[in-house]
Formats: sequence, C-alpha cells, structure tokens
Amino acid sequence: MALGTAALQLVMKGLSRTNHAGKNHGLSLDDALFWSDWVIAAALALSGSIVVSSSQGKQIPQLQLFLCFAAIFFGCSVLPFFLRIFAYGPDAEIKSWGWWGLGWVLVANASGVLVLLSAVWAGVAVYDRQ
Repeated sequence: MALGTAALQLVMKGLSRTNHAGKNHGLSLDDALFWSDWVIAAALALSGSIVVSSSQGKQIPQLQLFLCFAAIFFGCSVLPFFLRIFAYGPDAEIKSWGWWGLGWVLVANASGVLVLLSAVWAGVAVYDRQ
C-alpha cells in the first residue's frame, strides 16, 4: 500500500510540475522522499488502533506497544535530525550517494517503511485478538 501510494504521488507530482530546462520533467531527488508521510501514517494508524482496542476492551501486548511507540519516536525525532546532519548538504538539497544517487532516499524511505510496519504490526494485534 505504501509503495503504491508513493508511486501515485510521483506520477501526480510529475504531472503537476513544469519541466526544468533540458529535462523531460520537473521532479527532483527530494520528490522521491516519502518517509515523513509514512511516519505520520504510522502515528495515525497506531492512534486509531489504540482507540479501537480500548473501545472494544482489547489489549495490545505491552512489549509490542512499546516497540511501536519507540519506532514512532525514532521516526519523529531521531530520523529527521539524522537526515539533517548526514543526508542534506548546506544548500538544503539531499546529497546524491550510492546506487543512481538514491542512497539517502533509500535509507530514509526504508526507515519510514519500518516505522509504518511497526504500527501495522500493532494494529494486527488489535484486530486479531478475540
């Protein structure tokens, strides 16, 4: 679901932008960053799962809930500062590194997906419990 959403966002961004001189599109490397969307979705999904579980008298295992909150804390505080220090240059543009210059994009997006998956994992625990 997250990858499908990201692909659709890229298409919509590409269609809505004017072209850069000498390029077929107006997209930049920053347009491939979706980690913040996924961290926000994770926080909202976890909140929804907690509301549903409490209204239905279900409980999320404590360790699982703690790990999910830790992942969201990481995504909302540690990850942004890590990226600011290591992934962005003084011009506020993401640095080109690794495979096709997408190294930092892949690191950031993979971290965001892991945070999102932690919230999904907690949500599955809520809806699986009878």
